Amino acid sequence: MSKISKFLIILLLMILTACNRPQGDATQSPLDIELTQDVVKDTDIPDQPADTSQPENTDVPPAQEDPTPQPPTAEPQEIVLEGDTIAPLPAGAAVVFKEIHLLNDQIGWGLATDDERVNHLVRTEDGGYTWRDITPPQPDMPDKTWIYPEVHFYDSDTGWVIFSDTDLVWLTKDGGINWTPVRLDFNAWLGGMIYSLDQDHVWLFQFLEGGMQKVYTALYRSVDGGTTWTKLIDPTMVPDYSIQGFDKTGVDFLNPDYGWLTRHFRGVSPDVRLDATYDGGMTWQAINLPAPSSAPDAFNDCSCGLSTPDLESVSAGTLKLECLCSGGGGIFTKNYIYRTDDGGSNWDIQSIPEGELHKITKQIFYVVGREIYRTEDGGENWDLMNTVNWDGHFSFLNTTTALGVAYDPDDEEYALVQTSNSCSSFGIINPVLLSSQTNR
Repeated sequence: MSKISKFLIILLLMILTACNRPQGDATQSPLDIELTQDVVKDTDIPDQPADTSQPENTDVPPAQEDPTPQPPTAEPQEIVLEGDTIAPLPAGAAVVFKEIHLLNDQIGWGLATDDERVNHLVRTEDGGYTWRDITPPQPDMPDKTWIYPEVHFYDSDTGWVIFSDTDLVWLTKDGGINWTPVRLDFNAWLGGMIYSLDQDHVWLFQFLEGGMQKVYTALYRSVDGGTTWTKLIDPTMVPDYSIQGFDKTGVDFLNPDYGWLTRHFRGVSPDVRLDATYDGGMTWQAINLPAPSSAPDAFNDCSCGLSTPDLESVSAGTLKLECLCSGGGGIFTKNYIYRTDDGGSNWDIQSIPEGELHKITKQIFYVVGREIYRTEDGGENWDLMNTVNWDGHFSFLNTTTALGVAYDPDDEEYALVQTSNSCSSFGIINPVLLSSQTNR
């Protein structure tokens, strides 16, 4: 992509007031994968496959009890689906991977498009080498190429999917072999966002419609793993309109009551704020954030937004601030890590390189862009790990290992890539599509 094209795209993003679809993050578990050969170096998308080894064992923390009374839960409904469903991909089909999330060293899921650019949910059980289509039997639509499913798996068996322009959410408890639909109150024209604290406590945001800085939202909660849902918030409820504006970019819960929600404010609001709930999502309170001392006018002069919320305790957590600014005849980005240890009363703010932020531990972070950086001290110092000529979307699984998608916009080429040495080098995986085992 030329510099002129990149500049025009960024400038267009600043001008548009239409809604940008937010994305949520999936829960990841550590593993250890060792490459048996050096496949590539530096900037090129690699050409050879890489091997994997056995994972580290990681204990999942126990689910916490729910002390807060909740609204009555709706009864399960019998759903009758009409029309043809999205057809599964046949074995051997050529697909292009757009997103990858591994749950352990063997099992993970991804989003891949076929030759008609239709999005499919796929699953691997061998670390990314072979895949099967596990797309839920969602009713087909005439123009489905823009429909991007929101997917969240708590573990290798339990997961949820919601599609754009539908009132259904799908639940699986066997890794995608069987799916159960549940009908919600609204049609999520702009898609949704899903987060699970454990196998039972799940939150689902439906994005109903947008415009003029509004992203009207319905928020549901399930305490039985998604079999039934209780609506907590919708645009008609009074007096709580606190999360109806702007794009929702991420959510994280520490326990069934306390959670954070981040949004992008598009440069039209000088009040950049974190939304916190203390009652499981029924109500939200704003925590106004200070501008970085190195850029005190950023909230007024730039288009700023929050993302990547991560709660460490009832008083501590981190999030990312990204500001798109103009000056000196060009467009540039300023990124920061915000950290609090007192529930948001005070914040430690660290400037970070440009790119997608990945928090691995309390001290170790990666920033992935055309330059890939790593910090081991919470963001005070950064080491340049690699410089590449492609865009990467990674799933980091421990402090050294990641699997993801590399995209070269100049050649419009995608590849599955893997690293086990902190992004110092990458190996390619050539995936093979097997026949689907999902019941329809």
